Amino acid sequence: MQGALGDEHPPPPSRLRAPGWRRPVVLVSVAAACATTALVWWLAGSRPSSPAEAGRGPDGGSSTAQSQTSAQTTEGPTAGDPATGDATATGDPAASGDPTASGDPTADGAGTAAGQAGQVDELLSSSSSTRSSLSAAIADATGCRRAAVTTIEEITASRRDQLAAARTLEVTALPEGAALKQTLITALDASYDADNAFLSWARRHLAGGCTGPVSGDRDYRRGLSRSEDAQTAKAQFAQAWRPIAETYDLTIWKADQI
Repeated sequence: MQGALGDEHPPPPSRLRAPGWRRPVVLVSVAAACATTALVWWLAGSRPSSPAEAGRGPDGGSSTAQSQTSAQTTEGPTAGDPATGDATATGDPAASGDPTASGDPTADGAGTAAGQAGQVDELLSSSSSTRSSLSAAIADATGCRRAAVTTIEEITASRRDQLAAARTLEVTALPEGAALKQTLITALDASYDADNAFLSWARRHLAGGCTGPVSGDRDYRRGLSRSEDAQTAKAQFAQAWRPIAETYDLTIWKADQI
């Protein structure tokens, strides 16, 4: 009986201890669990905790905000934005650089025309001085005065300069300015050819001892012919010049004075 009841009671605790070979296995399992937990926490800490943190740049600032700031700095206000201080957009005539809008009296049509007429008048004055010297120089060359050649050379050089100046005249503000300019160029071109012809005659005439008839010389005759062409063009120019001279109180040049 006692043997039967004794079998029903559990054995003493000392007899329930795990065998010694099981302890290392338990320790290894605990260590592996700890390593797994540490790895999970490390991976979780290496990733951004929120979308806002994911957008931060290397310096800790928001990369999205930096991009927006850069775009605003690069683009800036548009050219038509009143905040730019654009003088043209504000409609300020003084800042636009328009001389007519600024009220400058020299910028209107009358002022420009007066200036251009004045330049033409100066050229005509120079041409008149040259013409007055030619007749005396031809007379001196006919009388075998050698200084006449130098004088005609100077006259010819002056005519060349006057012709070049006529080609550069600004006459856009003058009435029929283009036609007026072309007529003057034609007249001075003929005068230059005449002076060149007279110069060739004078050189040969004095070099030959001033012998032979003057009127029969080919260069002298060419000089006379081109002088007539010049006189015709000068008469046309003088007619067109008169109203301009009267308008701006300038010299009324005649054909035989140019």
